[in-house]
Amino acid sequence: MKLPKLKTCLLFFLCIPVLPLSAKDLNDYPLRVEIIWKHWEVYNLAPGSTIPSFVHKVNGHGNIHDGSAAQGFDFEYQGSPNLGAAAPNEIFPARWKKPQQELELLLPDVGHQGKYFTCELKTLVRKGVYVRSSQGVVEISQEDYKAGKVPARESGAGQVAPPATSKLSVGSNPASADIEVDGEFVGTTPSVLDLTPGQHTITLQKTGYKPWQKKMELLAGEITLNPDLEPVSAK
Repeated sequence: MKLPKLKTCLLFFLCIPVLPLSAKDLNDYPLRVEIIWKHWEVYNLAPGSTIPSFVHKVNGHGNIHDGSAAQGFDFEYQGSPNLGAAAPNEIFPARWKKPQQELELLLPDVGHQGKYFTCELKTLVRKGVYVRSSQGVVEISQEDYKAGKVPARESGAGQVAPPATSKLSVGSNPASADIEVDGEFVGTTPSVLDLTPGQHTITLQKTGYKPWQKKMELLAGEITLNPDLEPVSAK
């Protein structure tokens, strides 16, 4: 089953700092939000400033768990707290602000135990549930989810399905930047890379521009990166 295009399935996050968790009653957050897949980038809204202002843009898929029930959803996020840095399949306490429309999620403030950010989510909830399979992340029916059925990659009789790969298209503005994956040079932009699914660090370097780096969790499928490189300020 093919995933829908994100331009028709959006979820927006607005994150603001809140008091330590002691001021919150977890009984008020009965839902659990699981991020299944995400793609994130970091932008500096004030290039050249002595006080940089970073914003994180994230999109992906997840599930909302309410007791034994689960529901898939799609999302996009833009804000300062970095949801993209969350560990794969990390679970966040949440509650509905408007049923089926807006969620309030507690995002841990990394490095400050017991402190959280409150994220207000506008959601588009799907009929099925998202799962990881040999085909990548797919949406399956509620019936198949409850039965534990995960679709397998189609292959001929007696054949072993090929391992899943992540196809990463890397560009840059300007082009001809060196690409490093996990510290190893792999080519220059623009390039299409076949990578093993999992966490990777992508670094772009070009003379006269500041290095650009991004950690991301890659799943099977196609992902595109095309960041604007920031010029080094002339002395």
